[in-house]
Amino acid sequence: MQLIILAAGKSSRIFKNIKKNKCLIKIKKKTLIEKIIQESFSVFKKINVITGYKSHLIRKHLNKFSNINIIHNKEYNNTDMLHSMILGLNQVNDDVVISYSDILVSNKIWKIFKKIKNEDILLPIKKNWKSVWKIRSKLYLDDAESLKVDKNKYLIEIGGKIKKNSRVDGQFMGLIYISKKMIKSINYLYKKYKLKNIQTTQFLNLLLEKNFIIKCRLTNLFWYEIDDIVDLKNLNKVKHNID
Repeated sequence: MQLIILAAGKSSRIFKNIKKNKCLIKIKKKTLIEKIIQESFSVFKKINVITGYKSHLIRKHLNKFSNINIIHNKEYNNTDMLHSMILGLNQVNDDVVISYSDILVSNKIWKIFKKIKNEDILLPIKKNWKSVWKIRSKLYLDDAESLKVDKNKYLIEIGGKIKKNSRVDGQFMGLIYISKKMIKSINYLYKKYKLKNIQTTQFLNLLLEKNFIIKCRLTNLFWYEIDDIVDLKNLNKVKHNID
């Protein structure tokens, strides 16, 4: 199994405040991307990092690691995160996990992927997500996305705007497992619909529309996303949970 870390974006919502890529924010003397690599290394036989904006700064922080494959997204300025994911999938011939580069997760999250059996696509889902949005000081009706699973924990909806009093079973954590046999089908769908500029959750919803089966693993394990300066300022509220 291989890991693909998506780190090509311009971090536009926070760059003016931190003057660097989000994945280079330091937490307990380690950058976010360094933490992801170090904590997941035992699970994956190879780690791929998709860079784009200010790629040289990320490369500098990755020099200390061996077995890291860096893939440069030349179109980072006019494509979305999904394009970086596809670039990575094109170089992988193995089961793979896609990871955002601006997340903090419990070490135990990575172990979920070691236990996967007979699933084509799997998403770890943050079950007690409202507590995280409270810490982030964000109104979930404005910021969070719809997500519903059926009684067997298969995904039935993701990525839409949440309506007042609607059921939301969790939140996407920026992590996706894709089996080796599904990569070709996902690449085909991406090329067919020319999807360079859609969000990852929109793509997942398209997969549902095309009858792809997506399993969810609901968890209350620690997860936090640094999306903007408000998230960074509120990070001190969860530092005691960070490994």
